[in-house]
Amino acid sequence: MKKLYRIMLTPAVIISSLAAVSCSEDIVIDRIDEGAYENVNSLIGSLRDANTGDVSTIVEMFRDSYSTNVAFTLSRPPKAGVDVQVEYDADYVAQYNREHGTDFLAWPKERYSIQNGGRIVVAPDEKVSYSLGVEIARADTTELIAEATYILPLKAVATGGDVKVSESRCVYLLKNRSGDGTAMREPGEKETFLYFEVNDTNPLNALQFRMEDGRYLWNYVCLFAANINYDREKGEVYVFCNPQVQYILDHSEEILQPLRKRGIKVLLGLLGNHDESGLAQLSDLGAREFAMKLKAICDAYNLDGVNFDDEYSNYPDTDNPLFVNPSTQAGARLMFETKKIMPEKYVTTFQYGYMGGVDYVDGVAAGEWIDIAIANYGGRGRPYAGMTNADCSGASIEMARGGSISVGSAETVKNSDYGYFMVFALWAAGKQGNQAQYNSMNNLAQGLYGTPLVKPEYYWPSTLSLETKPLSW
Repeated sequence: MKKLYRIMLTPAVIISSLAAVSCSEDIVIDRIDEGAYENVNSLIGSLRDANTGDVSTIVEMFRDSYSTNVAFTLSRPPKAGVDVQVEYDADYVAQYNREHGTDFLAWPKERYSIQNGGRIVVAPDEKVSYSLGVEIARADTTELIAEATYILPLKAVATGGDVKVSESRCVYLLKNRSGDGTAMREPGEKETFLYFEVNDTNPLNALQFRMEDGRYLWNYVCLFAANINYDREKGEVYVFCNPQVQYILDHSEEILQPLRKRGIKVLLGLLGNHDESGLAQLSDLGAREFAMKLKAICDAYNLDGVNFDDEYSNYPDTDNPLFVNPSTQAGARLMFETKKIMPEKYVTTFQYGYMGGVDYVDGVAAGEWIDIAIANYGGRGRPYAGMTNADCSGASIEMARGGSISVGSAETVKNSDYGYFMVFALWAAGKQGNQAQYNSMNNLAQGLYGTPLVKPEYYWPSTLSLETKPLSW
């Protein structure tokens, strides 16, 4: 590695060089700069975000605190223990801005805390330290500047062992989005439940319905819909996602998490799909297996829960141990098993077909495994054991077929003891960006909350794209 022979290896050069090598010293030999190899045997340390492995992380700060972890990593295991102290490095803010041509502000030191006082000990023969929890307090627009980017600079000083690089930094770039509004509701206010027909409506359009008081109109957005299906070769029920649903899930960070960061709950809708599986015709075994599949999807794509709609299934083969005759008991069993396996998620249902209609499963009241009951169009949700009208919708409107909402109809729900107002298929069926439907939502905002919507400037016209289009009205 210390010598470099500069030879053009064409056939003519090879022949002439071989002929001359015994009687000439014309071969040029250079020596490489060996500085690049000086650290090969040295121990290099770096402070990184333990969740991402990055030394620089961008975080949008809405109205919630942010929790993460940091760890100290080494290029190879040390021969002796290494002591590391992680601390806030206020002086680095100016240096960072000079090096990057930015004017970011320093995140206030009192708005962050680190576990164990920032002390880490890396044991001999370990390349990665244990993690320390970092808690970043929620942003606001009182003490912090709205939309400004702040730097939280953390510095690790390592001593002991045979560490070559003793200082390392991990930087968090915090965008203050707390003034962007949330879907927060005051005690006693009604909530809204929106089914987006995602075959042709991008869920990001939920962000285009923002009220003048700064809050978003929608509290729950249901992705309508994934399907329950049966795989005959594997002998199992599974969740089928068409290309539109799968695209949304695959782009969860770009499409779904912006909603969730603003307090909008995102649910995966489940619907029958013309085979022998069905939401209300699974045996106890089938319900448990399908609930496990639902949990896996909710966890993988960071969803808030599910919504069940019992339609479009064929009659089952009851000789199959996964299926039983369709019944409200079977529909209730699936909701029960789903809530049981993921109690922190929302289990909701459209009260149609066989979903809903049973008060107890295994002695447990429905209110323990149904969070929200949505009524069919023209009706009101029906509570079962352990539920009240506050757990049900007081109105359900279908927009794709010409439905509309008046201020008075929204006020009727506001003045009732029902908890939710449901809208289905907004801006769907070729009506993306439709002004008349937007006017209905404006009526809904005024009727429920006494404030109109802010007119949006653009919208997302396609499910399979993140591109926007300006509104022409």
